[in-house]
Amino acid sequence: MTSPIIGVTTFISSDGLRLPETYSTAIAGEGGAPIILAKVENEALIKRQIESIDGLLLSGGDDIEPAFFGESPHQKMGAIEPGRDLYEMKLIEYALEAGKPILGICRGAQILNVQQGGTMYQDIYSQHGDSTIKHNQDAAKDYLSHNISVAEGTKLHAILGEIEIRTNSFHHQANKRAADNLTVSAMAEDGIIEAVESSEHKFVLGVQWHPEGSYLKDESSKKIFRAFIKAAAES
Repeated sequence: MTSPIIGVTTFISSDGLRLPETYSTAIAGEGGAPIILAKVENEALIKRQIESIDGLLLSGGDDIEPAFFGESPHQKMGAIEPGRDLYEMKLIEYALEAGKPILGICRGAQILNVQQGGTMYQDIYSQHGDSTIKHNQDAAKDYLSHNISVAEGTKLHAILGEIEIRTNSFHHQANKRAADNLTVSAMAEDGIIEAVESSEHKFVLGVQWHPEGSYLKDESSKKIFRAFIKAAAES
């Protein structure tokens, strides 16, 4: 298998672009060649970025601007990354047009849903209800803190081969209503959406947890990256 080129988005701040090494470790561990996608505003250049890669990985990061799903800022909304939302939504648009595989992780699963027309909880603890479990663990990223249920018949189920797995968790926002063309493929015990996927594309998957953080110790995390890199190699 030829090593597919995987473009990875980054955290964006006044200090520059930043990406934890765990992303490249997981991609390279399955035979992919990771490259960083630097934010640009010119749409022709964004399209060229997509043309140059075989798969798109939307990384984690800060909160998403609520105007993109029709809301004003909630009191518990955290920091946003100016310009990142628009940039990543264009990346998604062009990747879908080109049939390139997409893997969204944590924030990446949220921006994928928002770009497709879905909505979000700006803060699950104040907006979802008192039964919400702890989703922003204090333990290390390779610690699996809660269970999720995987829907049978979904791509995620085909990848994992299980209807329940344990995951890490590092978020206070979450997808609320999945976009019409996305299927909810996993949920936490409290009803929080943990994964969305497209049935219209070969590989478009968003997971709320961080499989790159648990990649070295967790077989389910390895299966997700293995399937993504395989789809990218075949695109």
